[in-house]
Parts: sequence; C-alpha cells; structure tokens
Amino acid sequence: MLSLEDFRADMEESLTWRIEEYTLLKNTLRENNKNPIVKTLIVMLYAHFEGFFKDCLECYIKMLNSTKFKLEKFCNEIVTASLSEEFSSFENINKKCKVLITVPPYESYLHKFHRRRDLTIAFRDNYIKKEIRLKEKIINTKSNLSYATVQENLYILGLDYNFFEEKKDDINCLLNLRNAVAHGSRREPIDYEKFKNIETKIINIMNDLIVYLYQYCYERKYLINNKKTP
Repeated sequence: MLSLEDFRADMEESLTWRIEEYTLLKNTLRENNKNPIVKTLIVMLYAHFEGFFKDCLECYIKMLNSTKFKLEKFCNEIVTASLSEEFSSFENINKKCKVLITVPPYESYLHKFHRRRDLTIAFRDNYIKKEIRLKEKIINTKSNLSYATVQENLYILGLDYNFFEEKKDDINCLLNLRNAVAHGSRREPIDYEKFKNIETKIINIMNDLIVYLYQYCYERKYLINNKKTP
C-alpha cells in the first residue's frame, strides 16, 4: 500500500514544479510593464491550476488502488465509479440481446432487459468482492475547470464536493479571465492588483487541496464505514 507520506509527496512534487515554472515566467517578464504581462500569467496560472487538480485526483486514485481492499469496503460513489465500464455497457442502447436472435431490433424492452441481466450477472459473480481498480479516465476537467466541474469530480470520487464552496468565486473568476484572454475577447488590460489577489487565492486553493486529500486518506473516509451519508 502506498504510504501517506509518499501520497502527499507526489502531490507536493506536482505543486512544486508548477510553481517553479510559473515563477520563472513571472520573473522573466517582470521588467516589462505590469499590465500587459498579466494576460500571459493568467493563462499559465489557469493551466497549472487545472493540471494540478487533475494530478492530485490521479494521486488519490493511485492511493485507493494501492490499498487493494475489496470494492465492497468503499463508499457508494467509489464503487459506482469503479463500475463505470459495466454501467456504460448497460447504458449502451446499441448493445443487443444475442440470445434471442430472432427478436426484431425494435424490441427495445428486451434489449434493455438483456443489458440489465448482464449487469446482474456482474454483481452475482461477486464483482464487488474483487480488489478496487479505479481508472484515471474517470477524471474529467473538460479543459474548462469551473467550480461546478470541481464539484463533479470530487463527488464522483466520494469526496466532499462542497469543500471549496467558499472559493467558488475565485475558481470561476480565474476560469473566466483565462477564457476571455485565450479566446481573444478581452481587449482591455487586467488590473495587476486584481491579478495578484486571484493569484494568491488560487495558490492557496492548491495547497488546501493537498491538505484535504491527505487528511481524507489519513482518516480513511473513502471507506463506507467511515463516510457520513449526506
């Protein structure tokens, strides 16, 4: 099992190199007029914020998989995420019943029943008694990390999706500024002091995410017996 220290070290390593790269760019441009460089830094800050968020969730998945616990021990959200392929197969309306091959393809109820049957078999075959095996592709930042997208990803992985509620405006502010700059719709400069404020808040959020995930795993809140149901 991955140690908590290594888990935290992996997240901190991601933050460290990102801050170093960001600071290098910032120092390189510092001698120029402040306002014009802010747009460049906004795009870079957002890129590292989204990348870091994804890195941390991947570290979290790696941590969960390293426990090698049976799936039945985990909270409902993690079990559901682990069964994503089974559910995708069930939801695939193009998957037809191969047993009764004489049934016309428009008999949708039968084909839906067949998919339900396959899902039932997966459970009866003790699927949830197998070791956890979450896949990183369950994470989806949509290349547009709004607060709502942050919530979606935290929820899917059994985390507190309201943890960053007080940071909602800061996360959305960064995304909106980045989109305005990246899409070329923002002509006027961004105030440097406003930028400094959002920069500080976003970096604090990144540090808070490390502490939160570490504490969550330390307390093993991902287990069904340790998780409070809303």
